[in-house]
Amino acid sequence: MHAKPMKDNKPLLYVLGLLLVVMVYFAYANSFNSPFHFDDDHTIVTNAFIRDINNIPLFFKDATTFSSLPANQAWRPGVTTLDAIDFWLGPKTLPISTYSFHVHIFIDFLILGFFIYLFVLKIYDIALKNPLNPYIALLTTAVFMLHTANAETINYIISRSDSESTLMILISLCVFTYYKEYRKFQLYLIPMFIGFMIKEPSVMIAPLAFLFVFFFEENMSLKQVFDIKKDLKILMLVLPALLLAVALFVFSQSQTPKTWTSGGTDRVSYMITELFVMVHYVDNFFFPFNLSADTDWGLVNSIFDDRSIMGLCFIVFTLYLAYRASLIPKWRPVAYGILWFYLALVPTSSVVAFSEVLNDHRVFFPYIGLAMAVVWALFLVCKEYEVTITKSAWMRQAILVFIAVFLCAHVYGVRQRTHIWSSDDLLWKDVTEKSPRNGRGLMNYGLVLMGRGDYPGALEYYNKAKQEWPFYSYIYVNLGVLYSATHDPVESEKNFKYALQLNPNNPNCYFYYAIMLKDNKRIAEAKEQIAKGLALSPHHPDLVNFMTDLNTNPAYVASEKERAELMKKKLDDMAAAAKQANTPEAFLNLSLEYYNNGQYLECAQAAEEAARLKPDYDLAYNNICTAYNMLKEWDKAIAAGQKAVAINPNNIQAKNNLQVSLDGKKAAGK
Repeated sequence: MHAKPMKDNKPLLYVLGLLLVVMVYFAYANSFNSPFHFDDDHTIVTNAFIRDINNIPLFFKDATTFSSLPANQAWRPGVTTLDAIDFWLGPKTLPISTYSFHVHIFIDFLILGFFIYLFVLKIYDIALKNPLNPYIALLTTAVFMLHTANAETINYIISRSDSESTLMILISLCVFTYYKEYRKFQLYLIPMFIGFMIKEPSVMIAPLAFLFVFFFEENMSLKQVFDIKKDLKILMLVLPALLLAVALFVFSQSQTPKTWTSGGTDRVSYMITELFVMVHYVDNFFFPFNLSADTDWGLVNSIFDDRSIMGLCFIVFTLYLAYRASLIPKWRPVAYGILWFYLALVPTSSVVAFSEVLNDHRVFFPYIGLAMAVVWALFLVCKEYEVTITKSAWMRQAILVFIAVFLCAHVYGVRQRTHIWSSDDLLWKDVTEKSPRNGRGLMNYGLVLMGRGDYPGALEYYNKAKQEWPFYSYIYVNLGVLYSATHDPVESEKNFKYALQLNPNNPNCYFYYAIMLKDNKRIAEAKEQIAKGLALSPHHPDLVNFMTDLNTNPAYVASEKERAELMKKKLDDMAAAAKQANTPEAFLNLSLEYYNNGQYLECAQAAEEAARLKPDYDLAYNNICTAYNMLKEWDKAIAAGQKAVAINPNNIQAKNNLQVSLDGKKAAGK
């Protein structure tokens, strides 16, 4: 494994670098026209703010500009700015073209590769002076850039928050490590600041910089981790980054609307589950054969579950490997890479509970650490047998062939995943096969079938989705759309109402319900639903356009005068029918109608009657809680919400409404 001096090998290094760029381009060449998926819809497609580049200053002041859905409105102005720029660069047509988005993401991905190379080369050179280091750094970069799992991030447009924030992290670390003499000016904090506005994991620059100084500048091992004097010295060096991280986090929380939710509710179970999730992530690094755009993993509820125990043992084992590697200077890049992996997972695999316990696109930032650790470890193993390898031509050729085959296999893997992401049909079919218990995946494939006109097939998948996720409101929205398309307005309305009962804060529910009402000549009620949707998302383009149409089309305007009379008659009829039927379901439906009409006291009274008839009716107590929330009678709302959750701990909507009650009482100072 002897090599020429580095200066003589620069042309070869440049050629290999160019070859890597070509391979990355070839891997992603079929991705530039892939459609929007998942959260792209509410952050880009129905986000009116990104359609005017002059709104960019507003993004930094108003987090509601991030998404058309209140529950997803987080303070990430950097992402919204990038989306607005790409919309401005692309054709100003609808539907929105994805081309400029994908090209921009890909270019920044290549730039990220350059900074990964610089950073790992710096670490390798400190750990062990060797003329092969530039090639090992380039190989590390290639393993990351061509890794099949990263296709999940690069193809998913809104997941640019992961790739772009990771770019800022690497720029920051390169400034920190290469320009030691300028640290007093804190220049490395600039990309950290920019990165945080794209996504929160940029705060992990502080611990990563700490570990870099700990391992590679102070020449310390984890055996010396309790050397308080040296720890404080390093801590003071990175203290500005820590203080900036805290300040940014506090500020972002103050800017985030109260409507935002992470989606998860049980933090303890979430953290327990993440122990085994980390095993899955490591497994995918070595064997990325079962990548899914939307997994069906659920929560693990006990630390004594086999999966939790396995995950905990695995984490302890890998941390022990990091400890052992840190004892020998030349092995410290391995220790640093392992710790990088775990630190990079902290934002998504710790105390903040998300609705999905894992996403394969979350490992984009962590995989840099694994690539560093694995490639450097293999290099050191080969170096132990340097004499034997140098003397054996076939062994040298075998190593080169293995590297070429490995990288080409990942190129093939990326192209396969990119093909899957190239259409809703392929993506959601793949999800149903790999994650058959994912209600959202089943529902979205049903949506694909409905788009083809295959209504029986769509209904089959919607029903499967309902079995897996019975409280997911979007399933009932799409069932409402399906029954409306098959001319069954009664069943359609029933599903829309249940969707609104499950999630009254989703403007899309009101939009599709209004379409059904309009199609059935119930114009006044359609306008009412659109108005409620606009109250939640005032700039939602679909809602705005629909309301404009209803208010300007002569066929609809005249019906507005009848709204109050129609609604009063409808409610009177429903109240009479509920009393005659005397069933909890009838009174529950009546309470929902009162809620939708803004008659919150009547809503609570009808739901209380439903609860009287059926004391274990969690949906009735949830309606009572929601109604009293609107009336700001917090104690009554809390009492009802607690009963709903006690009856059915899996009722996510009840948990969310109870939290609104608790927050409301706290804000009122009661």
